[in-house]
Amino acid sequence: MRKSTIGIAVVLACSVLSNAQEDAASRIGAELQEGEGQSLESMANDSTASQWSYQVAYEYRDWRDDTLSNGAPRPQGNIDMWQFRLVAPIDKKMTGWPITILPRLTLRNNEAADKSSGAGNSELFALVIAKEWDTGRWGIGPQINFPADDPKFGTTDWRYGIATAILQRAANDKMMLGLLIQQIWGKAAPEDSGDTAAPITIQPILNYSLPHTTYINIGETAFSYDWDDGEWLVPLGVRLGKLWIKESGTINLYGEYRTTVVYKDWNGSALENAYRINVSYTVPM
Repeated sequence: MRKSTIGIAVVLACSVLSNAQEDAASRIGAELQEGEGQSLESMANDSTASQWSYQVAYEYRDWRDDTLSNGAPRPQGNIDMWQFRLVAPIDKKMTGWPITILPRLTLRNNEAADKSSGAGNSELFALVIAKEWDTGRWGIGPQINFPADDPKFGTTDWRYGIATAILQRAANDKMMLGLLIQQIWGKAAPEDSGDTAAPITIQPILNYSLPHTTYINIGETAFSYDWDDGEWLVPLGVRLGKLWIKESGTINLYGEYRTTVVYKDWNGSALENAYRINVSYTVPM
């Protein structure tokens, strides 16, 4: 199943990339000359923008090893992760619909503490851009989480959910503010008889453009709230990136550091340090 999914994604990407680049080059060149629309620098970090996106990331982690409130040692997570992400937009100009759909496929490979590796929880999320205004967008859509190869790499059951995102640009496109909220349901363990709500994740978005097409933002700082325990897990991060912008597309390279600042009452693993390097290529529609 997973190999078929990867194959379909690669074939789809290759079959349309050349046409997408040609169309984007002519359209974007005209917009740059006329000074219209969202800037390419802003679009490079905008997950709601209508653009093809290809992303590869590597992340190394270590975990806090304190004791939980029940006296048990805090569980450890995976020590590193490779991630591939593809966004393949379905623009309203293509379909004639009054909406844009942004299907996003994320594939992950994790390495456990015992040095074994395998597929983690991959996901397919289709953000439907339901409302747009001059400086922002709002969207909502379904999400499906694929099972991991083994419990040590993630949840081994299919899960489903919904996600919503809103982004607002300010300061002449130099600043971007937003929020991504995701909620999924499924079995917490294979022996469970019914589905339960997984912790909700609330990810604030704050990006600021610096001189020479560089930028700074708060990274993958997704807060989690456990509905059963009523407890929060809150990370804090910083990301520094550099863009190389051309009419045919934009290369985005960044490094990121994260740690967890609220975790004492969280009955699960908690990051001590995470280091990520990421490269992506975006081609606006």
